[in-house]
Amino acid sequence: MSDDLIKEVEEEQRLLRLRSMALRVGGVLVVLLVLAGVAGGVWGWQQHRLHTAQAVASDRYFEAMKLLGDLNALPSAESDARQKAEGIFSDLAQSAPQGVRSYAAMYLAELKEQDHDRSTALKLWQQVVDDRASERSLALMAQYRLLNARMGIAPRDELRRGYQALVQTGGSWVPLAKEGLAVLDLRDDAKPEERAEARRLLLEVQTSADSTDDLRRRAGLLLQTLGEAG
Repeated sequence: MSDDLIKEVEEEQRLLRLRSMALRVGGVLVVLLVLAGVAGGVWGWQQHRLHTAQAVASDRYFEAMKLLGDLNALPSAESDARQKAEGIFSDLAQSAPQGVRSYAAMYLAELKEQDHDRSTALKLWQQVVDDRASERSLALMAQYRLLNARMGIAPRDELRRGYQALVQTGGSWVPLAKEGLAVLDLRDDAKPEERAEARRLLLEVQTSADSTDDLRRRAGLLLQTLGEAG
């Protein structure tokens, strides 16, 4: 077989291999496109389900809010309405999608706090803190409520770390957390340096632009316990 013929055969075989490879690659691309289309459809369906579930959960949330809002108008139905509202919030706090679940847990925690059911309120606040889907503002509020509710129960060092972490977040949490730190330093057996630190923190709360009027008033009252006008 001549060299030219050999080259011609080799070239024809090379072209056949290229066509075969192209067909295989084309098949893979078709499969990938189909899979992408299926995945996109599944994702869209899941998003639709999420939005539908959120809408249903939101309707139930506002139903519970309305029940509580109607208590003043229908005092005779207070017990039944409150019980039904708490039941709705409880269901939503456990099974609602993100965006509603934490709001329901926070509202239910406040109701339980009003009912003097501190242990359930603590669990609900902790749930919001631990839920990675919680909005940051809600998680911080839950953390703050946990710290305040555990004042006098939890070790002071643990509470101090919690309030200091809130100080690090900045904004309106700073004066609230400093108030908590000051209260920790105002116990009966506080050392002189701790009381001095409490005074410093309270003065900062009074002068902070992020403090509310109520917060400044509370700081003034605490300063009076230290023998200093606020």
